[in-house]
Amino acid sequence: MRNQPLAISAVLSNAAADGLSYRRAVWIVAKRRDNGLPAELGIWNGDEDFNLTVLSGENGAPVTRPYRAGGNLLKISEFARTSDMSVQTLTIDVSQLATVAQQVVREYDLHRARVELHDIILDPETGFPVAPDLATFTGIVDGAPIKNPKVGGEGSTQIKCVSDVMRLLTRTNSEKSSYEAQRLRTAEGEMPDELFKYAGVVETWDIKWGAE
Repeated sequence: MRNQPLAISAVLSNAAADGLSYRRAVWIVAKRRDNGLPAELGIWNGDEDFNLTVLSGENGAPVTRPYRAGGNLLKISEFARTSDMSVQTLTIDVSQLATVAQQVVREYDLHRARVELHDIILDPETGFPVAPDLATFTGIVDGAPIKNPKVGGEGSTQIKCVSDVMRLLTRTNSEKSSYEAQRLRTAEGEMPDELFKYAGVVETWDIKWGAE
């Protein structure tokens, strides 16, 4: 179950009377194309650059991050918010009119970059974020094509993401097919399972069929 801050719960419960205003903030951890070093970038659909305090999607700890203003040039798709193991997909669309779009695609390698999405609930009286909250989506980039505009049109950078559950379900566990790991689990005096003993080198064998 999602542990929501009490201050946010109070705003949501009074939304019918006070109204509800929120922003969406995206945090991307990629690599620089020029040197391969990690590069972090935040963008939100607010109108001004802002330092937002959120709860990290990695460990749940409060962290303050700089987010660049995307305004109405940033569009983020909706997704099903479930508590099961279903894979969620998210599309982040940034107009090429936004300078941050040029930076994301030209300077950063987005292949399997980590992505966090936070919904920032705003106080109906002050207009400022109510409280740091957990990420509503964590995942990795699955593709970032550039949409070239038609004549007189507007291009955009569309970043496609899949939730972390996909990464967890498709991640291979070397412990299951490692001869060395099997030996560690074998009790003293027993013979280890040697099914995968030569798994790491068998593909290099040159077997002459029909020869002794």
